[in-house]
Amino acid sequence: MTKRRRYGGSMDMGKLMGATLGTARIAKGVERARAILLWPTAVGSELAKITRPRSQQGGTLYVEVRDSATAHHLTMQRHRLLARLQELLGDESIRELRFSVGSIKKAPDAPRAAPLPAPDRAKARKLAQEVADPELKQVVLRAAEAITRARRWREEQGYRPCPVCGEPSAEVPCRACTLTLEDPNVRRAARSLLRAPERVVLLADQIGDSGLNAARYLALEQLEDQLDLLALECVRSGSEDAYLSFLRAQAEVYLCIKLDKPRASLRRADRAQLPERVAGVLNAGRDG
Repeated sequence: MTKRRRYGGSMDMGKLMGATLGTARIAKGVERARAILLWPTAVGSELAKITRPRSQQGGTLYVEVRDSATAHHLTMQRHRLLARLQELLGDESIRELRFSVGSIKKAPDAPRAAPLPAPDRAKARKLAQEVADPELKQVVLRAAEAITRARRWREEQGYRPCPVCGEPSAEVPCRACTLTLEDPNVRRAARSLLRAPERVVLLADQIGDSGLNAARYLALEQLEDQLDLLALECVRSGSEDAYLSFLRAQAEVYLCIKLDKPRASLRRADRAQLPERVAGVLNAGRDG
């Protein structure tokens, strides 16, 4: 049995093609086409766009270009291009390059990016309104306009608002808020809010605004499930006082967290912010 040689090191393109096709019936034809196949690698992507190797006759490679000016320029550079091509071939089977004008289509222009929309100047002014220094305020205002412009662009691309931070995002919640939601401190803060929603101010100092928004989101998500089950139980039981009282108490916690209000400030109109089924049960109750 004839042992095959194993190639342990890297091979250049010319040797690799020779090793792969050396025993094939078409090796002779491919050998003549090697220069044509290697031309884009030899000249680079930019020149490859405006040149096309047409044929090889003896030791001469004939190349078409887009116009006479390009043909003249490449003729002046042919020795450098020839040296690179011979290096890739691993031999001097090509000894001359000839350039002529041919029918090469111009590459299509890259599509222009859609212009950014106009900024939301009213919202930008609101973001910058607390800055007192006139010069600094102009800087902050320009930055705020850039933020609102980017936000509008994302909205036009079909991005949806993140339920935690409100920023348009391809993922809901957005990637940053997803990481914040997994923070153990944020999860502990959410449980604390469920027990005492008036702790909002204290929690803001501990975990910051982004952490607080995430804690409120987690707390409201859990409360929505509980309220929905309680509302269903109230309907099944004929709105018994025990179930209805508990539903009312949990609904107040929900509204305190969602609206950032103390219990004493809640009004009947605020029930519109509750899940639909829950609001319907409470509005139909004896305390309606």
